[in-house]
Amino acid sequence: MQSEKQTTIAIVDDDHFLLESLRDLLETFGVESRIYNSADAFLVSGDLHRVNCVLADVKMPGTSGLDLLHAVVRQCGPPVCIMTSYTDNRTKAIATSSGAVAFLEKPLNSQDLIDFIAHAADR
Repeated sequence: MQSEKQTTIAIVDDDHFLLESLRDLLETFGVESRIYNSADAFLVSGDLHRVNCVLADVKMPGTSGLDLLHAVVRQCGPPVCIMTSYTDNRTKAIATSSGAVAFLEKPLNSQDLIDFIAHAADR
C-alpha cells in the first residue's frame, strides 16, 4: 500500500497566537506545518526547499513578507501565499506581480487557506 505524500507548509508570522492556531487548524486537515516568528528565522532555517509552500505575513519586524517573497522566488522556492490584515490594492498588486500565488486577508478564511495548500501541493 502506498502512503500519501505529506504536505508541509511554512507559516511565517510574528503573532505567536496565530502561528499556534494555524498549526492546530492545519493538523486537523493532515497538513504538517513548521512555524517561524520572522522571515529571517525561516530564511536561515534551511527549510526553504523542505516545505511544499509558504504562508507569510506582510508586516513583521526585520525582513517583511514581501521581501521574503522576493527571496523565495529568487531561489526558485515553493509557492508563497501572502497574508495580511492591512489589505489594500497596491500591496496585493505588488505581491501578485512579485510571484505570490495567493493573497489572503486576515482573519483567514480556512477554506481559502486549504485551497492554497492543495494547489501548492499539486505543483
